[in-house]
Amino acid sequence: MLPEEYFATLPLAERLERTDSDLARNIYSPEVMQFLQEGVVIFPQVIEPQLLDHFENDLNGLPGLAATSLLHGMIGIDGSTEHYEARVLRNLTVRGITDFRQAGPGLKLTDLHRYFESARSLAFAGPIIRFLAELFGSAPALIQSLTFWKSSEQPLHQDFAYVHHHSLLGHLAAAWIPLENIHADAGPLVYYKGSHRLSPSQFFQWQKDEILCTRDDAVQRGRDYGDHLQGLIREQHWEPSIYLPRRGDLLIWHGALIHGGSAMRDPALTRRSYVCHYTAAAAHKALAAHRVGGGYDFSEPPSLPESLRPRRWPNRVAGKAGRLLKRVLPGRRQHG
Repeated sequence: MLPEEYFATLPLAERLERTDSDLARNIYSPEVMQFLQEGVVIFPQVIEPQLLDHFENDLNGLPGLAATSLLHGMIGIDGSTEHYEARVLRNLTVRGITDFRQAGPGLKLTDLHRYFESARSLAFAGPIIRFLAELFGSAPALIQSLTFWKSSEQPLHQDFAYVHHHSLLGHLAAAWIPLENIHADAGPLVYYKGSHRLSPSQFFQWQKDEILCTRDDAVQRGRDYGDHLQGLIREQHWEPSIYLPRRGDLLIWHGALIHGGSAMRDPALTRRSYVCHYTAAAAHKALAAHRVGGGYDFSEPPSLPESLRPRRWPNRVAGKAGRLLKRVLPGRRQHG
């Protein structure tokens, strides 16, 4: 994808704001206009405490991996190379981690909204869906959710380069929901206002004529990408903003905003947060969708692999009988 192709996929609100900001101001809310101009908007104390309480109650059952159910053990994880290679939560025990909080910063629990109704309800909280519906001009759809216990310590990046499971690449925004008051020493979110407004020449090309990243690209050219973003920040004199929210606040950022997780100054501090990425429902590539309030969830409910599913008693009896038969007739072969 070329930068020009990306610009063609921007929401109508954004294309209008860039060509006729006065007209856009007469159509869209001040919050949408701030988002389009700065790449970020903050809504103080708009997330209902009950939604946060329900989600936290479910989260409390996850850290002790030995006591985690088989189904919850299949929750996907990402982050550092170690986390990515482990793939799922239960595999952390192979690496000697019996409590996922021992994994340190960077660990992401992926798509908890597929496992917990509380996570889905939080992802589709009214303030998020109403804002995105105005921004996209249609019902929003949840692409993925990420849950952090500590800082991501993720290098500066732009989401659109990595999150592209949707057809209109410019229809991308993320909601950052703190699950607790965030301390300055816990490795808070850092972002650069206005950094989403790039000219075609300012896009990083992972490969020739390609502004989207693959996993292999990230490994091979990740340092070049980081240097490119740092160069843009210096050239444009963008100043960092540190997000120190209270529980109940909400931040929504643009898919092209430069942001990352700062380093933890106190490794004992948590930075529990829930991050969700959205696109317009019409831009999602999946076919099946579930309506949730004013938005759509395209993910399928999780299920255990066949080898891990509890077997029903007729299957267990048949399996045991087969094993006994093999012992009684060890040398016999069955002929069909």
